Amino acid sequence: MSGLEDELKELNEKLGLIVSRLDYLEAVMTQDKEYPELARVMGSLRVGTSLYTEPLKLIQRLVSMQRKIKRRKEPRDEISRIILNVLAIKGPQNVSGLTREVQHERGTGSRVTVRKKLLELLEETLIRKGEGHAYELVE
Repeated sequence: MSGLEDELKELNEKLGLIVSRLDYLEAVMTQDKEYPELARVMGSLRVGTSLYTEPLKLIQRLVSMQRKIKRRKEPRDEISRIILNVLAIKGPQNVSGLTREVQHERGTGSRVTVRKKLLELLEETLIRKGEGHAYELVE
């Protein structure tokens, strides 16, 4: 892992620890019912802190994907790049969802072409078949 990935992972772990501690404090305060306003503040703090978790995970996926793409010798074609970006940002998608995203980005795109690119990416082990008909990034 690169230095940036290590820092992101460490930050994510620290954030998880903070959220679990806030959960504990909130639980203790709501049991006593002595300080209900303080318990509400702790709950708000926990929610606010947990809002940072998803963006951190997204950044980790993007950095990881960027590193994998840079390892390749030949340049990545536009459709494959769009597919990888969509999977990194939006998570698992089926062929139809990916086709819509490619069409939105390029103005044109067919299910056949997207399916062909997905098979190439599967072969390169950059993505994998998830639940149902969805495809997802390999972490």
